[in-house]
Amino acid sequence: MNTSNSFSIWWRSLRAYSLPMTMLPILCAFLYARALGYTVLWGLFPVMLLCGVLLHAGTNLLNDHYDYTLGFDTDEASGASGLLQEKLVPENYMLFYGRLYLVLGCLFGLPLIRLRGLPMLLLGILAICGAYFYSHPKGYKYKGIGEPAVFLLMGPLLFTASIYAACGTCPQYSFIPACAFGCLVTAVLLINNMRDEQMDRNAGFITMPMRLGPSGSRNLYSLLLAGAEIIPLLLLFTGLLQWPVLLPLLSLPPAIRLGRMVQTARRPSIDLKTGPQQTAQVYMIYGSLMAVGLALCR
Repeated sequence: MNTSNSFSIWWRSLRAYSLPMTMLPILCAFLYARALGYTVLWGLFPVMLLCGVLLHAGTNLLNDHYDYTLGFDTDEASGASGLLQEKLVPENYMLFYGRLYLVLGCLFGLPLIRLRGLPMLLLGILAICGAYFYSHPKGYKYKGIGEPAVFLLMGPLLFTASIYAACGTCPQYSFIPACAFGCLVTAVLLINNMRDEQMDRNAGFITMPMRLGPSGSRNLYSLLLAGAEIIPLLLLFTGLLQWPVLLPLLSLPPAIRLGRMVQTARRPSIDLKTGPQQTAQVYMIYGSLMAVGLALCR
């Protein structure tokens, strides 16, 4: 295998397109602490970023491994990297490197624990457990509770750990911007599971749309998007931040279009085919504008 193919396979295995969903909350947490007037230790930003990316990448690889080996991923699966289905890597490739990335994430997190103490250790343990048991053979992903767990892990937990790394404390109301990222990343997972509901049902595991039904899933998706769009207003009207924090509201038009698309979808596997990618785009727009807005606040 030549170097170009090796890099391509490695990059594809990471599902690198999903990593900004970890990077943006970390960046915004540091900027939020700065906007509130706290002294920010920016030297810890690349460390926190590296830890977050490694844990996310490790989760992606382990998810690919267990979805495939447990028989849940088929050739029709859209969310996986597809490397195992196409026989481009050995079956243990994802398992080995997924665990390796989790271990490296732990090791690179040691400076954070040394500087920030016990709270950072506890937050790190929660993050590792959440990453490892997401798609473990008895993983919570397969029990229909993936969405609430992902909301907590990639919203409040990730944002809290990042802001604690930034300034050594958890500022008042930091849960508000944290919930914005939790809402949007959960919306990405939810619409993915709505699209793949029949395939998942055939594979024999439970997802949130199966628990909520079509109407409940559509309403939850709309609520998650609406919740994220309300949060900049809360940050402004509570007096925490200045007007630039409203910049994420520029993501409202595509969010409204997505909400309408989901509400009118009657054949999810067809009507929501590109739904996860479009929702991820809204996340990227929202998160990038949030970062710019927070950088302009002081």
